[in-house]
Amino acid sequence: MASVPFRRYRFVFRKRQKLDVLLLRSGYVTSLEPHCSPYSLVDIEQGTREIIIHWRFLWDLFRLLPRHGRNGAVLGAYARFFDVASVVSYDNIQGGWDWASSLRRPMLSIQHGMRQMSNENCDSSQSANVIFLSWGQLQADDYLNNKTPLAPNSSYQRVPREVRPIGSLRDSMYRSLGYRGEARNGRLCLISQFKGLDGHGLTLPTERQRNIDLLVEHLGRYAESHGLELVVALYSDRPETLRQEVGWYREKLGSRCTFNDPSVEFATYKTTDDCEMSFGVHTSVLWEVFGRSKKMLACNYTGDRVFEFPIEGPWYLKQGSYEDFERRVDDLRVMTSDEYRDLVGQKARYLISYSDDLPTHKAIAEVIGQQVAERDRVTVGRSRERW
Repeated sequence: MASVPFRRYRFVFRKRQKLDVLLLRSGYVTSLEPHCSPYSLVDIEQGTREIIIHWRFLWDLFRLLPRHGRNGAVLGAYARFFDVASVVSYDNIQGGWDWASSLRRPMLSIQHGMRQMSNENCDSSQSANVIFLSWGQLQADDYLNNKTPLAPNSSYQRVPREVRPIGSLRDSMYRSLGYRGEARNGRLCLISQFKGLDGHGLTLPTERQRNIDLLVEHLGRYAESHGLELVVALYSDRPETLRQEVGWYREKLGSRCTFNDPSVEFATYKTTDDCEMSFGVHTSVLWEVFGRSKKMLACNYTGDRVFEFPIEGPWYLKQGSYEDFERRVDDLRVMTSDEYRDLVGQKARYLISYSDDLPTHKAIAEVIGQQVAERDRVTVGRSRERW
């Protein structure tokens, strides 16, 4: 593919062909390419300044530009140039739901992680040309109740055409491994949320940090007083940040904790399944642990709605002292696994809508297939020159 850079743009020469999927990429996230199989695809980066030198692309680009802006016009021109049936992206692309207005068919927007919801309801949300492939029915109910995620999520103050709960992609990939775990009694897992020293003791504490600090303090005290093993499931994937993370927990917990190996594939997931119980403040992994009906405790000491666990029950501690924490953990630990699973029941699928019959990593391709079939029905009898 030949290309010519010019100022901030790159002009490329591409051969026109009919493809199935246009993948709109955004940074380092779980790759979607394998889950679009067996359909053919082309990909572009969010906010790309790549312009195809072809009369059809340029015609669509300038025709769409006044109404949809640069990013929307580029996306729409690419989709038309390759006559794709599906445009697929994650929901964490800022502005992405607005760009979808330039498309003939709704964009497939896949929920990337747990969305932090605004403290205020939004009664004036705009409709977006999007099918939202969500983690669970919870997100559909959020829209019915006029709830909106915090910016910069794409769906901030936007409502999709349709919500289809399909579960968490990363969680589904983990389940497909069939890892049985070694859930040993007396071993507790703290799911780390360390994201660098900024906000972890070097700046004025935020509500998020106060929550994390109290959980670390209470869990460390509980593990020591009950003679239990505490494993920290580490967050960082870069050597320097990992060194800082381990040092931060050593300063807080001393020798009372051990650490997992974050270089192992699905390390945090495996650690949660290897422990009797998992703990966290506001983390996607904790939602996925609940979705697998495993024992966990989400803590929200400040009571802020942003840090709420969306399903009330003994697995959620809102505010409270160390004594409240201790009683809650004691009550959960004396439950058998069967008693806990019965208590969770269908709430697990409400949060993470996983299905053994159609796991998330296969459900994406099924939705793409529906759009491919729709496109091909529409284009039957149409000559190659016209598309």
